[in-house]
Amino acid sequence: MRPLFACALLLLLLTACGNDDRAASGATLEGTPWVLVSGVDVPGWEAATPSATFKAGTLSGSSGCNRYSTSYAAEGDTLRLGTVAGTRMACGSPAAEVEAAFTAALARVARWRTDGEQLVLADADDAEQLRFAPASPLGAWTVTSFLQRDAVTGPLEGTELTATFEADGTLSGHAGCNRYSAKWSGDLEITGIFHTEMACAKPLMEQEQRYLAALAKAAGFSVEGSTLTLLTATGTIAVTYARAP
Repeated sequence: MRPLFACALLLLLLTACGNDDRAASGATLEGTPWVLVSGVDVPGWEAATPSATFKAGTLSGSSGCNRYSTSYAAEGDTLRLGTVAGTRMACGSPAAEVEAAFTAALARVARWRTDGEQLVLADADDAEQLRFAPASPLGAWTVTSFLQRDAVTGPLEGTELTATFEADGTLSGHAGCNRYSAKWSGDLEITGIFHTEMACAKPLMEQEQRYLAALAKAAGFSVEGSTLTLLTATGTIAVTYARAP
């Protein structure tokens, strides 16, 4: 009986090892902002990179042109997506072609798995359709808009607000008048904001206060192509950035 038991145990271990990369539950999908790295065969697609975030039963992101959302249910390695809805902004090339290819691939998705730090969405036959990598805010960015009172608007003409996110969890930049620094972590919660105290014209000082207040509201983020968006806890826009040259 011992040889038979040993063979059965070996078979069980081999089966388990073979499934290491197979998703065991929907938990690892949750919360991570993903950016597409392959699956859209459109020249120049990187200029309109789709994104995806799975959270609380809702998949949302950019399809390359418009924002989209749909419901999802994950059980083991099975992934069921609902009907995709989205905004209807008209886009030029290659964004329009990227969107068409991306949404067509989403419609074929029936399974998911991880491959190292990447997420793979596959069809019912386990053929890869879309591959994503975790989005990252790392690098230097220039502010394009931020929450000011009750609206998201751009900086004052002639001013430049910046942010640089480092891998060690530090954030630094220029707020239009003073230099600032802070800590960032997780889904991009920003804490410990500190700034120098140089005096500037009143409009610059007011803009600086509103920008730093918007930073403090950050509770999540998304990266779509060369755009970084900081989101509030309710999913509204706090700050948007363009990647610095």
